[in-house]
Amino acid sequence: MSSTFKFITVIVLTLVNSSLQQSDYCSSTLCPWSGPNIACNGLRTLSPRCGPEAVEIPMNSSYRHLIVDLHNRYRSKIARGKLLGQNQIFPTAARMATMQWDDELAAIASANTRRCVYGHDKCRNSFRYHASGQNIAIRYYYGQTFENDDSMQQFITSWFSEYSDTRVEFIGQYPDNYVGPKIGHFTQIVSDRAISVGCSMVRWISEPWINSYFVCNYAITNIIGYPVYRAGPTCSGCQAGCSLQYPGLCNIGENINPNPW
Repeated sequence: MSSTFKFITVIVLTLVNSSLQQSDYCSSTLCPWSGPNIACNGLRTLSPRCGPEAVEIPMNSSYRHLIVDLHNRYRSKIARGKLLGQNQIFPTAARMATMQWDDELAAIASANTRRCVYGHDKCRNSFRYHASGQNIAIRYYYGQTFENDDSMQQFITSWFSEYSDTRVEFIGQYPDNYVGPKIGHFTQIVSDRAISVGCSMVRWISEPWINSYFVCNYAITNIIGYPVYRAGPTCSGCQAGCSLQYPGLCNIGENINPNPW
C-alpha cells in the first residue's frame, strides 16, 4: 500500500512541476504592477526550511473533487438568492460560472506552499490568467490529528463564512479603502468569472506545532470598483444553459473570459 501511495504521489507532483515548466513566469508582462511572480524560478520541491518531516499533500482526484464541489455548492447557493447577509439576501447571479479544477493554478499555488511561509505572494498571474486571485489558510495544532480532507473543508467553509460580514452592496462594486472584518475570501469564492481553481497543501512541524498550510489560486481576483458578480435573474445570461448539478450556475462550457484586461 505504501509503495502504491508513493507512486501516485510522484505522478501527481510530476504533473504539477511540469505545469510550472511550460510557461515563462519570469516575463515582466505578467506582473506589471507588482512582483516578482511566485512561479518565476518557483520551488519545485519543498524548501529546506520546511524541515525533514514536511509533506506536500498530493492533490488526488478525491481532494480535487472535494474542493471544486464545495466551491460550486456555495456558489450555487448565492447565485440562487438563498444566502442571507446583513439583514438582506444577496442578489441572484445572472451568469456565474461552474468552477473547474485547473492544474496550472494548482502548480503556482504549490510554489507558494513549498516555502512553508504563511502569506500571500505578490503575483501569481499567467498568460492564461492575467489577474489571478488567491485564498490562504493555516492551522496550527499539536496532540491531535486532522484528516487532510477535513482541514480543506474547514478552510473553505471558514472563507465562505465571511459572507456574514459582507455588505450586500459590495457585490455590485468591490470596495476601495475597505476597513472592517475580512470579506475578501468570501468574495473570491463567489466571483462570477472565477471559472477555475487550483490548490496546494503542505504540512510541516515547528515544535511543538504541526502546521497545515492551504493555498487556492483562482482565475480572477477581487478588483476594486468591479462587481464581484453581476446581479440578474438566475442563469439569465448563461448561453450554455443552467447547470442541473449546481442550480444557479452556468453549465460547464459557458464561454466566460476571466481576464479583466
